[in-house]
Amino acid sequence: MDAADLETELSRYLVEGRRLRYRFEGAPDLHLSNFGLDEHGNGGYSFSIFESEVVGELRWGTPALSILVESGKVYAIKAYDFSFPGEPAHGLVYKGRLSGNIGLGSPLSEVLSLSSLEFDDAEEWFYTSCDYGVLEVSGWGGSLDDEPNQLITAICVISA
Repeated sequence: MDAADLETELSRYLVEGRRLRYRFEGAPDLHLSNFGLDEHGNGGYSFSIFESEVVGELRWGTPALSILVESGKVYAIKAYDFSFPGEPAHGLVYKGRLSGNIGLGSPLSEVLSLSSLEFDDAEEWFYTSCDYGVLEVSGWGGSLDDEPNQLITAICVISA
């Protein structure tokens, strides 16, 4: 999908333009907190929970959804866990699942049943093998050797 088509599609979900409030099907209202493309068509959109008081202080400002654009085309879509278990916001987190019923908040080590993981020290996230698909999975910013009990805090689907 190119950036112009994405903008047209996103406009269908805009419910309050002045406040950049979006309502996606089956999701809490989101605020478009950051957006824009540079002269090369690189950039994207970042959405956070509209009602910021729902999100705990330690996760305030964490996006709920990002759409990344590269050279004028949608490059990746990333969903984040912006809550801790037991917080009111926990019920608002994206509930989609990878095969094996793995999703946000699942133990990161469970992904190993589907794919090998390569940890990127610089970016502090993991990549799945190309055989599984092109996914970026985030935990707590360390390798599984250092932090074996990490939970999945973000899942990013990258276009091939």
